[in-house]
Amino acid sequence: MYLSEIIKIVNGKSSINEDIKINGIKTDTRKICEGDIFIALKGPKYDGHDYLLDAFSNGAIACITEKSINEKCIIVDDTYKSLYKIGKYIKEKYNIPLIAITGSNGKTTTKELLYHILSSKYKVLKNDSNKNNIIGVSETLFKLDETYELIIMELGTNHMGEIDVLSRMCSPDLSIITNIGTSHIGNFKSRKNIFKEKYSVVNGMKNINLIVNGDSKYLKKLNCYKCGINSYNDLIAYNIKQYIDKITFNIYIDKEYKIVFNNPGIHFINDILLVIKTCLNYNIDIDSIKKELSNFKMINKRMSIEKYESNTLINDCYNASYESIIAGINYLKNIDDFKIIILGDVLELGKYSKKIHKKINRKIKKLNNKKIFTVGKYSKYIKGKNFKTSEDLVEYLNNVDITNSYIYLKGSRRMNLDLVYDYFKNKRL
Repeated sequence: MYLSEIIKIVNGKSSINEDIKINGIKTDTRKICEGDIFIALKGPKYDGHDYLLDAFSNGAIACITEKSINEKCIIVDDTYKSLYKIGKYIKEKYNIPLIAITGSNGKTTTKELLYHILSSKYKVLKNDSNKNNIIGVSETLFKLDETYELIIMELGTNHMGEIDVLSRMCSPDLSIITNIGTSHIGNFKSRKNIFKEKYSVVNGMKNINLIVNGDSKYLKKLNCYKCGINSYNDLIAYNIKQYIDKITFNIYIDKEYKIVFNNPGIHFINDILLVIKTCLNYNIDIDSIKKELSNFKMINKRMSIEKYESNTLINDCYNASYESIIAGINYLKNIDDFKIIILGDVLELGKYSKKIHKKINRKIKKLNNKKIFTVGKYSKYIKGKNFKTSEDLVEYLNNVDITNSYIYLKGSRRMNLDLVYDYFKNKRL
């Protein structure tokens, strides 16, 4: 792309005369390379306009900004709108098929599993980690070129209207909704609003091609392809068996197939079914899908299991929602050994915070042979020993005998249970 293209796309005011081929587009001055364009964004903690000089000193040939400091600034009314316009332009320019994934839980697992399988046949671009907001999605589209054959884009939201914007920018050819849960319900006010927000993923689609988790209450009535364990679904998992380190189940397509997934937790079944159907749509045969599923290993901090001499550490502290904690509890039901369960607050639940943590307590009471430690303001409603911070818990654990135990970690990211994980991994086990 050329500088003149960018100025035209964002409808910017500029005195730049020289038309230069740009190397890339960045929103972080620390990542700028020679020949890049920097977009100055205002966030809750930082304002990119404060770093314009850094951008130029690091090699930026121009900055898209809402104020000018020199002749290399391209002035716009709103830099976030410029981000959107450039992302949408690039997607339309290359017109490469895009698979959008949204939902309350399971987005990243579904994305990584899809990428793992589809990459066996295609060159695929995906957004890294949890970069699923307008900045992360735009930055991913900025990497697009004619060599890619497919795009997989996870779309996230924590307030109404985000998915609509992302969908219209990405123009998905196929969309997946993993489920409708309670994540960020404090912002959305109700699960019905969460459903409306997730379903708006279709707003940017020319032709609605939607695959959903049909076991999810708000999704099962949609007129689209549904996957799940209930008999009314189009693709159904049955003969389900859960083990400590894997799950197996059967599906029927042209005949019966046994699926082996070498990661624990039956809550992954719906995500796997969504992936199977999507891969079939993109001409991956079922035998190849089966093989890649059995080879897939969960990314770090998503239900990873680490075995030591007498203890097993189950690290599931990447993030948390009510639904994912219940999935963890259901997994622990299969373990007869002594269990040390460490839970942090589920955040962004608003007025539902107390109610949902009490629901977790009712579920976890049914587990036997356990000791529970909790971290946070709302986790005190889960019966166990409560601590204000992860640091306080770590200090207490120094005096706790931990042998012959399964240790399970789960909590929202801001509860910093990573500190507890590092303590066990590096000092205790």
